[in-house]
Amino acid sequence: MKLIKLDPSFYIDNPTVLEALDFNKITGTWDASKVRGHGIVTVAINGLTFAIPARSHIKHAASFILEVNRNDRAVKGMGLDFSKALLIKDPNHVTSAPFVLKSKQAGRKLVGKEKHVTDKFEKYVKKYVESIKKNDNNVLGNPEYRFTTLINYHAELGISEQDH
Repeated sequence: MKLIKLDPSFYIDNPTVLEALDFNKITGTWDASKVRGHGIVTVAINGLTFAIPARSHIKHAASFILEVNRNDRAVKGMGLDFSKALLIKDPNHVTSAPFVLKSKQAGRKLVGKEKHVTDKFEKYVKKYVESIKKNDNNVLGNPEYRFTTLINYHAELGISEQDH
C-alpha cells in the first residue's frame, strides 16, 4: 500500500464535498489557499473506490495510525483518516505520483497493510450505513462519524431518502 497524490482535477469535478479536508461549508467552496496534494491511499469496497487521506492530527478512532503523537493526549497521531475519505468516480483523479511523509518510518508502516486497512475501512463504512438506516444518533454523534464525508455518498452506498 502506497501513499500517492490526489489530482487537482478532483476539486474541479467535485465542487461540493461536505466535511472534506479543505472544503469550507460556510462559503460552499474549496479553500484554494489550503487545497494541497493530499497523500492518499485508495481502497476498493463494494465496487467503489475511496481515497483515504493521510492527516497529521487525528483525534478519533476511525483511522489507521502510522505515528503516535506522544505530546498531545487529545491527538492520537498521524495516519489515514477514514472519516475524510473521498469517493473516486474518475480514475484520473488519482495520480501515480508518490506522496512522501516527513517520517519515512511512518510511511513504511503501510507496506503490506492493504487487507488490514481495507477491512478496517469497510467496517467503518458498514457501521455508518447501518447507523443511518437505524437512525442511531449515538453512533452518528460520535467523533468518528459526526463530520464524516460519507454523508456525500448515500446514493452510492445504497442509502435511500427513507433510510434517514
